[in-house]
Amino acid sequence: MIGVSLFAGLGLVGAAVYVLAYGALQLGFLRGGSVVYTVLNLLAASLVLVSLGEAFNLSSAVIQSFWVVLSLIGLTRHALLRMRSRFRDEETELLAAHFPSLPPLAARQMLRIGEWRDVPKGHVITRQGAPAGAVVYLATGRATVTAHGHELATLNAGDLIGEITVIHNAPATAGVEMAEDGRIFVLPRGKLLKEMESNHDFALLVGQALQIEAQRKIEKANAANAALHEADRMRGAAPPEPAPPHAPRAAGPGVTEL
Repeated sequence: MIGVSLFAGLGLVGAAVYVLAYGALQLGFLRGGSVVYTVLNLLAASLVLVSLGEAFNLSSAVIQSFWVVLSLIGLTRHALLRMRSRFRDEETELLAAHFPSLPPLAARQMLRIGEWRDVPKGHVITRQGAPAGAVVYLATGRATVTAHGHELATLNAGDLIGEITVIHNAPATAGVEMAEDGRIFVLPRGKLLKEMESNHDFALLVGQALQIEAQRKIEKANAANAALHEADRMRGAAPPEPAPPHAPRAAGPGVTEL
């Protein structure tokens, strides 16, 4: 039976943690910039470094030392970014309503590339048939939705506009115009796509959040349509109204009783 010393055992555990972290990364369970991935690499490097106390190897020691230092730098960076990721009330309301799945760092990235604007009554948010140039959050005020010259609906504070069409640059299916003064958050399509192209983790997180929001809006619209159809069906199946009390009724052949 081959005995394994404590130092060798620590080295084997470190190697196993390295393989576990890298495997989870490649299989999509971890993100390269996540805290968990950084901590796993820090733990693995530390264990392998300690194991070198029994059979020292300069090259391995240098590699593991740099791995430990860089992991600590990464964790420090994460901590500083989290400290800066405190949100204003209006930002918190936006994230809670439409992007609850976004981690704080991704949420701060998204807010950084967008812009808050105070807009007057009559400000056009989207034009029917024109490409959706941005995702727009209606923080305060009301907006009207029109199509082919007819008013379809009213949007209120808290509604999101354009999340379904912006990624694919599809034309807006309706026009949206402010019905009163208000405040909006504009997330331009060009800046959003540029950030998503340069940051894979950000692209996955924001893309997933937009998909969830779009699906939620579609399900809400489908439920509203189903309720309308059910109401129409019930009205069509309703029994005829009874005749009023003073209406004449037949008492026999050729006789009408009042």
